[in-house]
Order: sequence, then structure tokens, then C-alpha cells
Amino acid sequence: MNVYPWQDLLSKINPDEVVKVVQDMVRLKSINPPGLEKGMSEYVKNYMISKNIPTETLEFATDRYNVISRLKGKGEENPIIFTGHMDVVPVSKDEEKRWQTDPFGGEIFDGNLHGRGSSDMKAGLGAAMVAMGYLAENGIVPPGDIILVATVDEEALMGGAKSIIKTDVVADAKNVVVCEPTGMELVTCCRGRTWADITVKGLTAHASQKGAGINAIDRTLMLMNKMAGYEIPHQEHPYLGTSFWQITVIKGGVEPAIVPDRCTITVDARLVPGQMPQDIWNLMEQLIAEIKEEVPDFEAEIEILDQREPWVTPADDPMIQKIKGAYEVLSMPYRENGFSGTTDGTIFRRIGMEAVIIGPGDLACVHKENEKVSLEQLAQAVQLYLITMLI
Repeated sequence: MNVYPWQDLLSKINPDEVVKVVQDMVRLKSINPPGLEKGMSEYVKNYMISKNIPTETLEFATDRYNVISRLKGKGEENPIIFTGHMDVVPVSKDEEKRWQTDPFGGEIFDGNLHGRGSSDMKAGLGAAMVAMGYLAENGIVPPGDIILVATVDEEALMGGAKSIIKTDVVADAKNVVVCEPTGMELVTCCRGRTWADITVKGLTAHASQKGAGINAIDRTLMLMNKMAGYEIPHQEHPYLGTSFWQITVIKGGVEPAIVPDRCTITVDARLVPGQMPQDIWNLMEQLIAEIKEEVPDFEAEIEILDQREPWVTPADDPMIQKIKGAYEVLSMPYRENGFSGTTDGTIFRRIGMEAVIIGPGDLACVHKENEKVSLEQLAQAVQLYLITMLI
């Protein structure tokens, strides 16, 4: 482990800087959908350039681009990515009524910074930006290159990260630190996710004729009832628990006087390590086949919308050891956990990287009213990221 005068380094960090950065970013309404990340991309790019860190942008779509900054190291170790997404989920009109503050105000009280995206995940992204900026401003050269990757579209189909791995811009990195909210616990394993639209077909008829046509909604209920009595086979994970699926969207019908000939349900599945997304849809095909044995003209189609693999990082991975060392420097108790959602880390793993997740904030308070992040955790994140970059 590289040794630095840690307390001297840490004492010079201005705690107000990261608060201002995160406040600034929360006030930028980078809502997705529809994909309004342009202001955030400009902010991140300009901040990193102001610290004299070489920065480039990669276009994902019109007015939507990823930001990539690379702080050169000594070349003694492999480059490390610190990544965060710039988009946030929308605030509905009903949700806005439940907020105690302006959702995009970035207000501070009770030791927390409040606002949409404060935990998910402008706090983590801002902390990584400030840590890299501190190194650059003070002429501190890390053992290996440090790469900031700020992505668009994570809240939808992770299109920003997917577009990055099609290039070679970060292909030399071996590890990625995802700065998502974990309460500053180190996450070494992550659930997978996959979802699909399943369309059940029927035959239209005039709704005044009893028994006419084939009601696709009734047929869909057959499948839903099959799902309700079925548990996905899996081996329970000590951190991540069980695999499961649920129906999250239903669309059906033409108008009230027509027997519907189509009904579509969206099925969202969450997977523990040891299970792959395609396994889920093979199981769904089995359930459909069982219904067809009872109802020969039953017809359903599966359209897979996205597939994200679960993952586990080996306990002896160098990044885990680096972060353990950072915990020791900060006299923080080492805490390890799993992540119930999915992150861009899944995408970067597809090109051979190992991932961990650690960041300020609480996943339980995101995608809902009164999202917030602890100022204490925000300061800890800057320090922990900084030490991890140097160890």
C-alpha cells in the first residue's frame, strides 16, 4: 500500500466545495425520460476542465453526451474508473405535493442536502469529481490513471454506458468504482435485472355478444395466476436474498364495446448471482407451454426489453483491498453488503472489468419524495475516494 501523509492531505480538503458542487447539480433538472442531461454534461465537463484535467465528451444522442476525464498517473498500476450517472427520474405532480422542499432546490437542513438526485447519484458523482480535482490542483500524481466517467441514460436502458464500451476510450481500465448510494458500505455483489413485454392474443368481437371472440385480458389472467403460484428456483444469496419477478405494467383493450384481442403485461425480474436473465424467459416459456396444454389456442409472445447480469467481485480483488485500506486510514469500520438495484457497473463488466459500488446516500430514499443525502457521508466519500485513488 502506498503511504502518504494522509491526515495532512485530508485536512486541506475544503468541505464546502463538494456541497456546492452537489447543490449546483441537484438544481439542474437532468430528468430522464425524456433525457435532459445536457446541462449536467456541461457542468461536469466545465468543472473538470477548470481543474486542468483533460476531458472529452462522447455523444449518445442529440444534446445527450457522456463526459470522460482522465487524470494521468505514474503508470505503476492499471487505470481505475470512478463512474456516476447524470440523469434523474422525473418528479410526478402527485409526488411533488409530498415533498417538504422544492425537489430541485438543493436545500440544506438537519445535516442533509435535499433534492431529486441528491442520493441517486449526484452526491457520489460530485464527490469523485472533487477528489480528482483536489489531486490535480495539488500536483499529486496517483499510481495509475484515474478516469471519471459521467454517463447519460442510466435510469432508462443504460445507453450511455453501453455506447462507451463500444469505444476504446476506457478499455485499458481493469476496475470500476460505481459511486451509487450505499450508505458508504462497500458493495461487492449486485442483483441482475431483466424485463420484458408479454403480449397475450385473443380475437375481437362485439362486446354485446356473450362469449363471442377471445378476451385477451381473461387469457392474460391465466398467465398472471400461473405466475402468482410460481417461485423462481434459485439458491438464496446471503446479501441479496432471493430471485423474484413481478408485473409492473398492464396495457389492454381497444374501447369498451370491443372484446380485446391483445393484452400486454410488463414483467420485471430481479436475479441473484448464479442465475442469468435468459433463464427467466425460459421459465416463462414453460409456464406458457403449460397453459397451452390446457388451452391449445392460447397464444403469447415475449419481447425482452433489457437484460442485466448479476455479479460478484472476488474477495481478493485489488480494488476491494484498496478500499479496505481507505477504511483503515479513515478509522471507519469496514462494512460490506450487496446492491438490490442495478448499475452501470454491470455494463462495464462486459468488457472485462471488476466492479464495486460505494457511495454516499441511502437507496431507500430515492425515486420518491424527500430524497436527501447526509453531509457527513458526502464528506466521507470525498476522503475515501481520494485515498482509494492514491493507495
